[in-house]
Amino acid sequence: MLCRPWGDEPLPDISRALLGALPGGAGWVSHFGGRSFDQAEYLLDPVAYRTGAQTWKERERTVAYRTVFGDEFFAEHARSGQGFRWRCSTTPFLAAAVERVDGLDTAAVRREFSVAEMDALGLYKVHPGEDDDEVFARVLTGLRQFAGHCRNVVGRGLDLVITLY
Repeated sequence: MLCRPWGDEPLPDISRALLGALPGGAGWVSHFGGRSFDQAEYLLDPVAYRTGAQTWKERERTVAYRTVFGDEFFAEHARSGQGFRWRCSTTPFLAAAVERVDGLDTAAVRREFSVAEMDALGLYKVHPGEDDDEVFARVLTGLRQFAGHCRNVVGRGLDLVITLY
């Protein structure tokens, strides 16, 4: 997924080159409205999120992180406007990510899902007064939409570039 330019800001050369190389019908896609990507990572495995990786480097290697944010760094010079490095996922990794989302035991994950805990863990864009069920439903819907997009990408034999905005 590549981010659209902000306002009248010109696209970086790498963005124009990548878009020019894509087959017809491929292009900009945006997922995780409200910037709930951290919440989607948490939803994939709340137990591992709270008890797992202790450092940023360890977190970046977890399957949940790589599913949402991309498997590997794309290129050193490819960065978002806010300086986040672009990441990418290959077709085989995306296929496995789709299986992971499709196979999610939603009842088990829902029992572990907590807005209060996400807030305590410092997840981005968590609003502590929100209802757990509503947030869970919204984030799960976003995660399933993302998996659907990944399914399309896999079906076309493409890889996916992911950037934060």
